[in-house]
Amino acid sequence: MNPDLFTRVDMDAALGLAGPDSQAVPVPGAVVVVGPSSTVIIADPSATTASSGVWSDQEFRLVGPTPTTVTSRLMGSLPFTGASTSPQPPVHLFVRLDGSGLYLGTIQVSWCEASEDVLLRCHLRINPPLSREVLAWVRPTATDPPLPGVDWLGDVQTNTGQALKSFLTNWYPATRPQEPVASMPDSIPRALAHFYHLAVQRPAVLGRHNRIKPINEIRPDRSAQYLVFGVECQGGWTWAIPWEPGSIDTDPTVWFEDSHPVPEQEPLSRFLLQFSLHEAAISAEYQASCGNLSRDFLPALEGCLQRVPLRPFLWPADAPTDFLVGRGLVASIGPSWEEGKIDVWIGAPHRSALKPLAQLGIPWGRFDG
Repeated sequence: MNPDLFTRVDMDAALGLAGPDSQAVPVPGAVVVVGPSSTVIIADPSATTASSGVWSDQEFRLVGPTPTTVTSRLMGSLPFTGASTSPQPPVHLFVRLDGSGLYLGTIQVSWCEASEDVLLRCHLRINPPLSREVLAWVRPTATDPPLPGVDWLGDVQTNTGQALKSFLTNWYPATRPQEPVASMPDSIPRALAHFYHLAVQRPAVLGRHNRIKPINEIRPDRSAQYLVFGVECQGGWTWAIPWEPGSIDTDPTVWFEDSHPVPEQEPLSRFLLQFSLHEAAISAEYQASCGNLSRDFLPALEGCLQRVPLRPFLWPADAPTDFLVGRGLVASIGPSWEEGKIDVWIGAPHRSALKPLAQLGIPWGRFDG
């Protein structure tokens, strides 16, 4: 018989749920016990991305690598065809607290990343969602780090290049040493050259979802009229600027091309800031998101965030997107498929930045705070 939810269980009793002749497999931050009756995961309270632990009120993340025994139990038999949504036997989750295990119930695989027969990461769904009180027990809050500010907002209209530099250098830590930058081709406008200079120490600024092409991949399109520099994540569209070798236009119009070129509303320098804000919102490690949200919630968001003074991004794709920002927060807000509703994606480089959003009454689909 399963323990009652959120009760403390003796560790021997927790391990006994796996059944006789079970095998215990240690992974970073947890032990996975595979037995004939069930799989039991006993995790440490953790708030880091490097080890296994409760990630949010609805998700537990298992960090590998794990041997075949665990991999096949969670993902199914070889050859893998994707994560099993209802793994059998069940998977029980406990978190160690003061020598016992707090029972969080049975959890189900929602996503896995594997290499050959080795499981690298696995996300498992917690249902029912954890209360804020229980979440505080099983996912201790780390010391709040300094959060990127929004002082750059004052430069958006008058010195966009400085605003972009300030945002990117505060949002993305440098991961590479400063190196001499190769000379830019004459066909690269100043605003784009400036962006590539910023990417030398911070390659992530080129995008994790959509992508700004590396300088050595930029080519004119088939018409030889446009220089294609950006690509949508699934190849659905591209972004380009007029290709005019020797041109003195340092901040040209950006052309969005799906079936035919359509101009974006902002010139290249401001487009690159929009691109960067969009990537920060949807690709950050920590997220708060909600689809089909009533516009009635917009005043609540605008009450704790500031609007970026730019015309909508992505309007040629019928998805005009606006941005709101706060300390350590970037929100991307665009129309939903349902008329009159909006989709909200908010990214943060640190979990603590999301805390104020928990008080807004928004029915988040995902909330990592």
